[in-house]
Amino acid sequence: MGAIIAALYSYDYNFDQIVKKFRDILDSDEFKQLGFESFPEHEKGHLFSRMNTYIKERMIYAKMLLTPYITERETLRKVITKIVPDVNIEDLPIPFASVALDLISGEDVIIKEGKLIDAVLKTASIVGFFPPWDENGKMLVDGGPTANVPVDAAYSLGADRVIGINLSSKLSRTFNPKSALSLNFRIDEIAKFRLNKMRANKADVLIEPTVKSIHWSDFSKIDFGIRMGYSATREKMGEIKKLIRPRFLSRARSRTRK
Repeated sequence: MGAIIAALYSYDYNFDQIVKKFRDILDSDEFKQLGFESFPEHEKGHLFSRMNTYIKERMIYAKMLLTPYITERETLRKVITKIVPDVNIEDLPIPFASVALDLISGEDVIIKEGKLIDAVLKTASIVGFFPPWDENGKMLVDGGPTANVPVDAAYSLGADRVIGINLSSKLSRTFNPKSALSLNFRIDEIAKFRLNKMRANKADVLIEPTVKSIHWSDFSKIDFGIRMGYSATREKMGEIKKLIRPRFLSRARSRTRK
């Protein structure tokens, strides 16, 4: 999601245009074909609702055991092409980079050139849901597990100040202490959380909206997400102003001398 919004911002879309694009795509047949509604939202409900959630969750896990992915890349591409402009990254008015994870080397791959749509597709290839992207001996997937807040990517573009957005500021407490498999998954979850927290803290200012209640596959709560993001950013405005003031004054002095 970060890569999609960054792609639109780098193309010079404003906030209202970005929101409109997302509202339009959520109502499209292409988006419905992604199958995100199959995922449980983990919300409390009556007995039949909880039973339905349980059954759907088990069916998805069973399918993942038998196949490397459950949704074709072309299904995702149809959605991305309706949102992201068909241009090269090098031609964007604002610098752009996305991050993918190479399953072969275990390294992050920062994508700063080539087709913008392809760059977004690579970093949106959620493991188990979409197929990995095979390229030059690499197997690229969603970069979120190791670079959820891609501060290093921003610095690689030449940034000298970075404002990070962290949507996973708290570790989930949901796991089954009576299951060996669940406990092993929990260890992996803790390791991923600590790595991303360490990387996120490299940002000069870190904005952390309270959106943990939104399941990653639930795209119906746009307005709630916007409100939480706005509120969290307002709380950090003092830090942001201090961050940008020295550079602003430096530019002003430089223009005065000229």
